[in-house]
Amino acid sequence: MDFEFWDNCWHKDSQPFHVSRVHPLLKTTLPLLDPYSPVLVPLSGKSLDLIYLSEQGYASTAIEFNPKAVTEFITSSGIAFSKTATDDTTVYNSDNIELWLADFFAVTTSDIGQFEQVFDRAAYIALPETMRADYAKHLISLLKSNAQIFMVTMDYPQHQMSGPPFYVDQQELAEHFAGAKISEKARHSLMDNHPRWKELGLDYLDEVLYQIQFVSSA
Repeated sequence: MDFEFWDNCWHKDSQPFHVSRVHPLLKTTLPLLDPYSPVLVPLSGKSLDLIYLSEQGYASTAIEFNPKAVTEFITSSGIAFSKTATDDTTVYNSDNIELWLADFFAVTTSDIGQFEQVFDRAAYIALPETMRADYAKHLISLLKSNAQIFMVTMDYPQHQMSGPPFYVDQQELAEHFAGAKISEKARHSLMDNHPRWKELGLDYLDEVLYQIQFVSSA
């Protein structure tokens, strides 16, 4: 991951990749989630999605590497968190939210356990092509055999923007999540969401929600 690039982004006042409200595709996802199973949220940034999940009665475990993003989330949330720190990680806990300040690629099942469901709102598409396969492999290592991933991707003319966020299609997901059933669940335009997108002169810019379902062999 280009840690310096994303760290610089977090120090800007306005980031087109940060959604300053609950992600609309999370609301689409919510009826498909199991309310009795924690939701893994990788590279969570300072997303309000964690608060929304908590308010709806869902527990979540989030992982974010950037201290500024984590601090801003904790400060603005109005939620009381306990804090446990080690040499490499800091874990913040509330009733329904467990937030890890850590390198996603260094976190293992011995740290956080295994998950049956994931909401990936901007993690996969934040990574360059050379890292997305590694991300998918590591994410799968944190999942149970019957898990499902709800992944938000970007669809736009590749000759008009190179990313990040990067263009990702269903064929690529099928390659990196081999054996899973992948289906498009929703799509909406982002053209009016941030001035940056209009400045780029894109013909279109859509967020696409995919459901990636693994089937247990047991």
